[in-house]
Amino acid sequence: MTSAADTAPAAPKAKRDRTHYLYIAVIIAVAAGIAVGLAAPDFAVELKPIGTGFVNLIKMMISPIIFCTIVLGIGSVRKAAKVGAVGGIALGYFTVMSLVALGIGLVVGNILEPGTGLAVTDAVKDAGHAQVDAEAKGTTEFLLGIIPTTIVSAFTNESVLQTLLIALLAGFALQGMGSAGQPILRGIEHIQRLVFRILAMVMWAAPIGAFGAIAAVTGSAGLD
Repeated sequence: MTSAADTAPAAPKAKRDRTHYLYIAVIIAVAAGIAVGLAAPDFAVELKPIGTGFVNLIKMMISPIIFCTIVLGIGSVRKAAKVGAVGGIALGYFTVMSLVALGIGLVVGNILEPGTGLAVTDAVKDAGHAQVDAEAKGTTEFLLGIIPTTIVSAFTNESVLQTLLIALLAGFALQGMGSAGQPILRGIEHIQRLVFRILAMVMWAAPIGAFGAIAAVTGSAGLD
């Protein structure tokens, strides 16, 4: 006579975590990129589009991730006051960590002096200064730039703040809708799963992107 344990279906095997192989592959790719950059500089410089393409793939995922995460985070909380408390903590953490990062940058920049020895001409300096002046914005222009002209434009440009604004508005709107907004939240949750699955696929291309980027930098800068 067979027991219930014998007839019960076997539990599905847990998927093996292979992400640690990705770290190893990136390190190997960086070493290979340095070797190629030193051995064949001209060929290595031609590999720059590979690194640029990978960076563009990462940028492509930023807006969907921010939108889904913020909308689900705010829309799932019943009380707006709790959202404000969590937002205040997040803002404080962001401010403190930004100051720490700035401090590290100042210390490293003054001690190690990166860029010393580079042959930078006056023309290159003037071009850099002109670009900084063109990108500089006043307070009013900066605040107006946060508001997108259309909802679609918030996802088509590289302004993360515009995406964040739309996500905040959508999150609070869904929170105010109560139970009527639950189907929309479930739909966004499914979209979030899709977005993170795509991101996981993109991250497996990190070794290729790292190889192309490091090879191009090493090939153009040389051993010095």
